[in-house]
Amino acid sequence: MGFREDGFLDRTDWRILALLQKDARITYRELGHAVGLSAPAVAERIRKLEDRGVIRGYRVDIDWKNVGLPVEAFIRLTTPREASRRVSAQLQQIQEIMGCWRVAGPDSFILRVGVSSMEHLEWLIDRLARFGQSVTSIVLSTTFAERLVETLPMDWKTHSPSHEPS
Repeated sequence: MGFREDGFLDRTDWRILALLQKDARITYRELGHAVGLSAPAVAERIRKLEDRGVIRGYRVDIDWKNVGLPVEAFIRLTTPREASRRVSAQLQQIQEIMGCWRVAGPDSFILRVGVSSMEHLEWLIDRLARFGQSVTSIVLSTTFAERLVETLPMDWKTHSPSHEPS
């Protein structure tokens, strides 16, 4: 049960993922009721999703404004290619960086930062200048921060659910 032979998830797995994304504290019993399985069957599917690396962990969604970091920004950082490993290690040590992606193209990294004020942001940008050139975009509002899995993914060619059993 769960993963099909071709490695894709079935409809029930996708529903479980959608429900867990909305509430990672939902019980196996509640999940089972929602997807038509017993609690042990849901537990087994979740264990398989974890074992395969589909579920990487369970996290708390923090509202950064409510913990004193009301200013959020994205900083595109361009560094010399030969310095990227060293810079990557140093970026991990900077507390204000909430997310860091190594990217292709003219930029080396995209950083998501949270700071307490514009002055704090200015200080951080100055601190990052030692690594290379940066371009900063301040977040005015968030439409959505992360897309939640709602259903099976769509096949972009046919605009219909992909990976459905034949």
